[in-house]
Amino acid sequence: MSTSLEHIERFSEDMALRGTLANQQLAVPSCPEWTVGDLIYHVGWVQLFWAHNLLARDSSTKSSLGEVEDPSDDNLAQWFRTCTASLASALEELGDDSPCWTWWGEPLTSGAVARHQVQEAAIHHWDVCLALGNRQAIDKDVAHDGVGEFLEVHASEIPTSDRPLVIFRSTDTQGIWEVPGDKSTSTEIRGTASDLALLLNGRIPLAALDVKGSLTSVQLLLDAIDLS
Repeated sequence: MSTSLEHIERFSEDMALRGTLANQQLAVPSCPEWTVGDLIYHVGWVQLFWAHNLLARDSSTKSSLGEVEDPSDDNLAQWFRTCTASLASALEELGDDSPCWTWWGEPLTSGAVARHQVQEAAIHHWDVCLALGNRQAIDKDVAHDGVGEFLEVHASEIPTSDRPLVIFRSTDTQGIWEVPGDKSTSTEIRGTASDLALLLNGRIPLAALDVKGSLTSVQLLLDAIDLS
């Protein structure tokens, strides 16, 4: 849990530092409907939501967060820090094995929420950096776990019929992940762990990676993944 907390806190604090008044109205290219201020508010709301659900200690029911403060622009960064602190405090108090509702199903634990919130913070930190003209790779250890976590959450229920086996191969962490399908027509996608995670989260196009096999089959898989 300590590593997850460190990642969440580090990405979140850097977002808070970048969320100055001068930056809050900048458009976020990877989230076209949002400004930097909108994005930081979104991440703060999500962190409060999970802190609330973690402390409910109930794996069977989603706990309603209720009304959330709408901070002023000049208070946004500090408000966001309190949201991160709430999530961190809940995760630290409960450890890895406390029961908690999750929208993606098993495992219904605080550890699973921590793992998912690392990716939430990492991807949106990348979004903020992009808006400020500083496109950078996600830390490879975070991205490596993010590829596996993403496929477990989003791709595990996608039907495998009439689709080739799709293999994701990380060139910098030696990770290999398979989405089941027809092995006789497999397609492999190669890239850094960061690029694979960004592809799966809809941040970079398929053309940015090395694809061995059918581009169409991979695009069909990506199109079938629900990012809502």
